[in-house]
Amino acid sequence: MSAIRFFFYDIKRLFYHSSLLSLCLFSPLIVVLIFSLVVSPMIFTGRGLHFNLALCNEDESTEVKEFINQLVNSQALIDLVSVYPVDTVEKGIELAEKGKVSVFVHVPQNVFSDIREGDDTRAAIYGTNAHSLEMELITIALDSSLSVVGKSQNVMEAARLVLLEKGESVKDAEVFLDNATGFALNEYMGRRELLGQSGPISPLGEHLPIEYYISAIFSIFAALSMLPLIHFSAADSHGPILRRGLLCGIGAGRFFAARIASGTIFIFLVLTMLFPSSIILRLSGKLLGGTYVSSFAALLFSMFLTALVFSALALVIATWLPGEKTALWFGFFLTVFMAVFCGALIPESALPKMAAIIGKWLPLRTSLRMLSLLLFNFSYEAFTRDALKSLGFAAFLLPLGLWGLKRRGYPT
Repeated sequence: MSAIRFFFYDIKRLFYHSSLLSLCLFSPLIVVLIFSLVVSPMIFTGRGLHFNLALCNEDESTEVKEFINQLVNSQALIDLVSVYPVDTVEKGIELAEKGKVSVFVHVPQNVFSDIREGDDTRAAIYGTNAHSLEMELITIALDSSLSVVGKSQNVMEAARLVLLEKGESVKDAEVFLDNATGFALNEYMGRRELLGQSGPISPLGEHLPIEYYISAIFSIFAALSMLPLIHFSAADSHGPILRRGLLCGIGAGRFFAARIASGTIFIFLVLTMLFPSSIILRLSGKLLGGTYVSSFAALLFSMFLTALVFSALALVIATWLPGEKTALWFGFFLTVFMAVFCGALIPESALPKMAAIIGKWLPLRTSLRMLSLLLFNFSYEAFTRDALKSLGFAAFLLPLGLWGLKRRGYPT
């Protein structure tokens, strides 16, 4: 049996079970369809995510009062949250316990001065178990807002000190700081109005476009497509297929090359289901507010790189871990780990700092970035950077997988 015939035999084995092929090809489309019909109408328009929120502000600073005033009267947020100011903490808790509001937020004294001084700042949030989701979403949104405000204040305070060093008067520097703070507050509170009231809003407080979710879904399914490859490869490396190939003159190197090639084709076909999704999204671009610029050649190349990297990773898992079941479970949990740490399930900005750093060095993150950028907003610089990173993953994983096969005693 020649190496070419062995390759076609490998392809036949992978595509022999039509149910497996159909599952791998159409599962991403089914998930996208469900997401579009059920989840996205709630997430992207705010329907079903409207909060009644009671707010007690004990901070007397002008900046916080302005923030509360804009929050209460914001037309950009009117379809997402209704804010009801209360005079006392007791009144707010009472409204939350009676179910008249979903969440009660208490802004304590000296919040803004603590932010300026760099102290840890946190608003108190109250609610019932029935509104635990709303409480969590408000908590994440407030933490994100306080973080942004804190960082902005650090920058503006540094600018004030620079003005003083340049000889400006203290009064002029304070006027600059107050004006800059007010401008930044207006811009931050109006960011959704710039995107449009029907713009995409993630439950985690991020403005994430639908293409992010589509790219995340297909990247996860590309990683899950490793599981059939791990199954076949782990079984073959312990079973008679490889031994018979060796008797026919096919060394471990040719077996490895054939499996990498067939696995790459298999995962590439899963990713081709991106095309109908992207076409539908483009046709509905006016409704979603999207203007898309892409490169077809770069997209094909990135799909090939993604498929090659995941195919090589599947061979590494299959050849280095003992036993088929162990390899399969490791592949599954690795996919879940990558999905969480790479921002496919949770936006990167909502992850702990260390988790985000780890995710940047996992192949799923590079795949997600390439597919999202290349499908909808092509950037040559970003594509080159992510393509080089994918090539680096492939250059590391391919020799590692072949070494894992050779260490089992199979000659090349």
